[in-house]
Amino acid sequence: MATHIFDLIDGVAVGEGDKRVVHKTVTLRTLTAGDLEDAALEAERVIRDASDNVAIATSPVLMSNNILRRQIQQIGSMMGPLPGPLLRTLSSIDLELIQAEAELLDAAGRRAVEAALLRGRSNEPAEGV
Repeated sequence: MATHIFDLIDGVAVGEGDKRVVHKTVTLRTLTAGDLEDAALEAERVIRDASDNVAIATSPVLMSNNILRRQIQQIGSMMGPLPGPLLRTLSSIDLELIQAEAELLDAAGRRAVEAALLRGRSNEPAEGV
């Protein structure tokens, strides 16, 4: 599992008074299939329409945040996934930074998949074809 470490600009403050600690170092990790499933399930809500029919709705915002929370392996000494309420305390700059760094990690994963798919291929036809 690949990881990526970087520092936040503002950090996440936890505790109060003398016990207040600002965590800035973030470790992101690649996602698993289970992370994606759990994020989707957590983003689902049961809703009723005007006719009292029940349906499941998925919030794209919750889905995105749930994925990001699971991709955070650690901030400072706090192990992930980051709790939703704590994610909401991030400054907009730190949130954008985490999203950008997560995209870089995801892009590296996509490049690895593309390389694996191309490995062993050439323009020459396979034997017996």
